[in-house]
Amino acid sequence: MLRLLKIDFKKFVNYRTFWVLMTLYSVLVVSIPTTVMEFLKWLKVKGANFNEFDPLRVPVLYFPDIWQNITYVYAFLKIVLAIVVIISVSNEFSYKTVRQNIIDGMSRIEFVGSKLSTILMLSLYSTLLVFLTGLITGLIYTPNYDFTDIFTGIEFVFAYFLDVLLYLLFAFLLTVLIKRSGLTIALLVIYLPLEYILTANLPNSIDFIGAYFPMHAMNNLIEVPFPKYIFQEIQDYVSMKSVLVALFYIVLFPLAIYKKLKQSDL
Repeated sequence: MLRLLKIDFKKFVNYRTFWVLMTLYSVLVVSIPTTVMEFLKWLKVKGANFNEFDPLRVPVLYFPDIWQNITYVYAFLKIVLAIVVIISVSNEFSYKTVRQNIIDGMSRIEFVGSKLSTILMLSLYSTLLVFLTGLITGLIYTPNYDFTDIFTGIEFVFAYFLDVLLYLLFAFLLTVLIKRSGLTIALLVIYLPLEYILTANLPNSIDFIGAYFPMHAMNNLIEVPFPKYIFQEIQDYVSMKSVLVALFYIVLFPLAIYKKLKQSDL
């Protein structure tokens, strides 16, 4: 795996777009919590007290709420990582490097493995960055906490990892099918609303299958957390059912990618 990762990473070293996108992604992740807190402070300074309620007392970035809150928000940024994957894979087809790799002795399964290694590293990097950002933010802003508070809800970080990994694998699959970066990115963006439109119009007798569609499986890992601050009930845990469905697609997509490449004339 390490050898395959090194092979794929060499293609990124001098690729400016990769470094620009990764820098943009990292800056966004790190800066969002500070931006939120500064905005709440600004509201307080301007006299926005919401019927005598201090906006700084909303525990958005406090332990243990922070884990579900930030992983839900950061999940929207994974499109940046998906674009990295799409450009990487589509360039292989555009510049015929995948064909050259095969000629030089790399098998199709090794080619898939090299891309999967990169996707895994991107997912781990994103998860580690989110974890460290959440940990440092919580330590800074939580007024009173004990050790158990810090790691209560940490399962949302694992769910976030599955969320990102599944999304990047889906982007990989779309790119193998379409091979053009611009069209693939456009389809990736519109697929989510299309899937939700489709599932919303399923007959009542089979509408339960909507939860098993890939984007539903991904989005069900981390439910919307913010209605709890207006006293509405939410799902404040990671459903094992959602994890199992996500793992199913995480296994299925690489198999589908390999089968497609095995049958293709590269």
